[in-house]
Amino acid sequence: MQLTVVVENQTSSQKLLAEWGYSAWLDTGEAVVLLDTGGIQHTLQHNLTALKLDARRITDLVLSHGHFDHTSGVMDVLRLSPHARVWAAPSIGRKRLGDADARRSSGGGSMLSGLSFTPIDPYVEVVPGVIAFTVPDEARDPRWVSTHNMFEQTEAGCIVPDTFADDVSMLVQTERGASVLLGCAHAGLPNILQYASSTFGIREFHTVLGGTHLSGVAPSDYPMWMQELSRFQVKHWRPCHCTGFKAAAALARSFDDVDWAAAGTVHVL
Repeated sequence: MQLTVVVENQTSSQKLLAEWGYSAWLDTGEAVVLLDTGGIQHTLQHNLTALKLDARRITDLVLSHGHFDHTSGVMDVLRLSPHARVWAAPSIGRKRLGDADARRSSGGGSMLSGLSFTPIDPYVEVVPGVIAFTVPDEARDPRWVSTHNMFEQTEAGCIVPDTFADDVSMLVQTERGASVLLGCAHAGLPNILQYASSTFGIREFHTVLGGTHLSGVAPSDYPMWMQELSRFQVKHWRPCHCTGFKAAAALARSFDDVDWAAAGTVHVL
């Protein structure tokens, strides 16, 4: 299978646009699964055209979580590919808020609460060889989950630290091995890899690609994180988006094959 990063904070080509957002195109040969839709600058359609990727080929849209930098292009995708099936965690429509005072709307709400989708709870096969999954709360070690300046609104209207119950990742299995595709890894990167390992019997990962949310980790805590991540056998680390430069450098110091997955990069899984 071949994965092309369509939207990301950085680009690999002058013909592409960059924005704070993320979207990845996975071509299985039989289907095209789009993971997320980019952010509020709506670069998705421009980059698809520049990359010569026909949006009408999208068979499935998987939303990794409700934040606007991953879902603002949903209507663009459904307009360009109205037949595409949509997959998301049940709580993706819950209103998300940001900043220390929880005053900034950061996702969910009316844009997603009425969206028709197939629920991912806790995992489902989207197409052959591609499984979308959440990490249940009881399988999350809180050490690897950061709620700093991220909140959600409960059904009763209370503002609480975000539970990230809507966080979805994808497991892609090919003849090369098993790979994990991340949105923002809000469930905690070690938790995601541990759940994939124990639930699907994965001993070694070919590629781990996407936003790792290590940008929220204090540099003084990097050694603890790197030690935990070293428990997993990963051939190719391809972080991007919410990883952060310093954290990506820490990954590169700790592991053999680490590179940034900018928009326009192509990865064979």
